[in-house]
Amino acid sequence: MSTAARGRSFHLAIGLLSLLFVSALVVRTSSSVFSDTTDNSPNQWTAGDVTLIDDDSGSAMFTVTNMKPTTPETECITVTYQGSLDAGVRFYGALTAGDGLEDYLNVTVERGSGGSFGDCTGFSSDATVYTGTIDGLVTTHSDFASGAGSWAATGGAPDDDMTYQFTVTLQDDNAAQGLTATATFTWEAQNT
Repeated sequence: MSTAARGRSFHLAIGLLSLLFVSALVVRTSSSVFSDTTDNSPNQWTAGDVTLIDDDSGSAMFTVTNMKPTTPETECITVTYQGSLDAGVRFYGALTAGDGLEDYLNVTVERGSGGSFGDCTGFSSDATVYTGTIDGLVTTHSDFASGAGSWAATGGAPDDDMTYQFTVTLQDDNAAQGLTATATFTWEAQNT
């Protein structure tokens, strides 16, 4: 073997030994690292809710035919808040049919406790929330923003309820004869 070939073999052997030495250092260095972790799991989110019910079982408060002037018709309804979030509750109305009787129907709406749907026995008023005509009620209080009879319901507490008593009286005016009116009353809760 020539001197040049031996020199190349020698340099090749030195290169291989150096590569093995560096590889051994990397492996040894890699295996001597300290390590630790921590985590926070499982993270979970659940939205609150706003739940409002009443005790009417799907029936209208009033179905009055042949109404006489100045003879009041009184009905109650209990509205219950069952949501998990604090909320404001208000009521409002809308005319759904009729030909003008709403202008001749006086209504007083009181908010309080006691009584229930179809039976106002034991009702105790805390506040009068509206007095005027049905037309005035549905015009003035037509959505949540303009709603009446509000109360602050507490979320997550046992059922939070309020009873509303409606007293409707036909005005003594011949122009009301034979007219009709149909209205819907809505209670709405919005979280605060």
